Formats: sequence, structure tokens, C-alpha cells
Amino acid sequence: MKLNFLEFFRDVGNFFKGGTVLGVDIGTVSIKAVEITRDGEVFSLANYGILGTKKYLYFPNQAIQTSSLKISEKETSEILRVLMKEMRPKTNLVVCSIPAFTSFTTVLDMPLLSPDEMARSIIFQAQQYIPMPIKEVSVEWFPMEQYDGGQGQKFQRVFLVGIPNDVIARYKKIYKDAGLKIVGMEIEQFALLRALGKFFSEAPTLLVDIGAQSTDIAVVEKGTIRQIEQTDYSGIYLTQALARSLDISMIRAEELKCRRGLSSLGADSELSTLLLPFLDVIIQETRHAKDVYERRYGKKIEKFMLVGGGANLTGIEKHFAAQTGLTASHHSAFMGMRYPERLEPAVKSLENEFALALGLARRYFS
Repeated sequence: MKLNFLEFFRDVGNFFKGGTVLGVDIGTVSIKAVEITRDGEVFSLANYGILGTKKYLYFPNQAIQTSSLKISEKETSEILRVLMKEMRPKTNLVVCSIPAFTSFTTVLDMPLLSPDEMARSIIFQAQQYIPMPIKEVSVEWFPMEQYDGGQGQKFQRVFLVGIPNDVIARYKKIYKDAGLKIVGMEIEQFALLRALGKFFSEAPTLLVDIGAQSTDIAVVEKGTIRQIEQTDYSGIYLTQALARSLDISMIRAEELKCRRGLSSLGADSELSTLLLPFLDVIIQETRHAKDVYERRYGKKIEKFMLVGGGANLTGIEKHFAAQTGLTASHHSAFMGMRYPERLEPAVKSLENEFALALGLARRYFS
């Protein structure tokens, strides 16, 4: 049995310490890209762009991809080609993301083994946790920690990731058809951790990525991913709530949501009343991920960090903190990176939108 270990995470021959690379995040309703250059130890944002579709506001099956909708190679390649035409990057090298909902992840507790024994044991256990033939999946694992299992026996925790080979093939075709060359692929949460890792404490922290049609919740502890959860509750649920309650179009509802957010003053207070019950469903899913982690490891989560387009909703961080009892952890994906001065007023919103793409681009220089 041959597994494509590491193939979807890196192409070592293409990784250099300098030059220019694109980080591309294909989301559920948009494609976000950044072009990063490195000169010595200095990183610079040379270019960025975002292109998406609003058709999903009326027709969910018009999304680029969702947990229940396979990505369309032809349409996605066309959007990517248009975005590249607008950006006119100086490179065609890409590090791209793989959505959490296309992969299988779990944590394994197992005895401390030799490398050869470890590989055999991982292959055997992966077959129990991945609901498809193991020969059709690329598998990777990451050591988390070692611990004493009692009676002098040493144990270890391992984070297991499996990605179907057909998913990898689809992404390769999309980028090839768009005239781009993939030099690395990475699960979204690992790229986010790279972009924002310096803002995490040693203590467990919830990393909540709120997208248009899905929300990913990861637990980060001591600089590593310990748990990944995914839910289809997302930004579109908030938009739908406004559209139905105010009897307005989805486009108009999306504009209101983005402009006013969770405002609680005057006439805008009605928006908060309508939005909060649906936002609380996302918070409930976050609490569930928190409870699962705390029960398994006996450790308390005290902080959270919001990213993704949904994190730009006015007042969302304050409401999250009030409902969960957790402290918000702030970040700046652009910290330590040069960028045009004209971007300064927009950096706060851009760093939520482009954190993943920035983390992917930085992978090239690792």
C-alpha cells in the first residue's frame, strides 16, 4: 500500500529562501490572493486581490465550493484567471489552501514507537478513522506531545490528517488550467497558524474562522493545532435572517450587515435583535468545540481569536466575549511586513480577509 505522504504539503524542490510567491485561498464564495516578496529577512506585500460571486446569496449551489458541493474545476479556474489578469503578478508559483471540510482530521493516542513502527501503526489506525479506502487518501501526521501512560509506559498524541486524492487532483487541475504552478498545498488552519502564530499564548486558544458558508474552529496550544471542528453555520445565515425579517433582497441584507453590524443604537438596534440569535448558533458550535477539548485534555481554554470575512462584522468580538466568557486575542497578519502606505486605513479589515493567504505565501519561505 502506497500513501502520498507529504505530497500535498510541500514540494521541497521548489522551496527557496528568497523571491516571489502567490498565496491563494479558494474559499466558498471568493478567491483571495496575495503576492509576497522576500529580500533577506524582509517580507513585502507586492500585490493582492479578491474576486468572488454573489450568486450564492440567491442560489447556494452557485457557491465556489461548500462541504456539500464539490468544487467546479472549470468555473473556479476561470475566476482565478480573471483575478490573475487583474493582479498581473510577477510569478506563477502558488502555495494554495485545502479546506478543512474536504479533509479528515483526528487525534490519536498511541504508545511511543520507533519511526518504522509508527508509520505502520498510523496506516493501520487511519483505516479506522477515514471513511474511504485508504489507498484513495493522502495521509500525514504531526506529533503533538508525549506523556506518561502509567506503569512506566510512554505514550504520544499524534494529529492525523487525510485528504482524498481526488480533491488534490481537482486543485492541481484548477491551477494548471489557470496557468499557475502549485509548489505547496496546506490545510487552512495550518496556514492561519503560520500567519498568526506569534499572537498565540502557550495556553489553549480557540481560532474561529468565520467564512461566508462555513465556520472552522481550531484549538491552538503551545504553537500547534490540537483540534479542528467545522460547521456550515456561517455569515450567510446572518444575511438570510435580515432578508427574511426585513423583507429585503439578499444583496441589500448583505450590505446592511457589512455596514452596520451589531450596532445597538437608535434605529440600528433592530439589526442586532435580528442578527444575534443566528450569531449565537455559531457561538454555540464554538462552545461545543471548547467543551470537547476541555473534556479530553482537562485544560481550560481562556482566549479566542476571530478571523475570516465574518470577523469584520462590527461588534462581533465583543459579543463573542460576552457569550463565551473568554478573552479576545488580537492579531495583525501584516505585522513585520512592508505594505503600501495607502493600505493603512484598510489594514484591519484586510488582515481578517487575507490572513490565510498570507500564511500560505509564507510557507514558501519556510
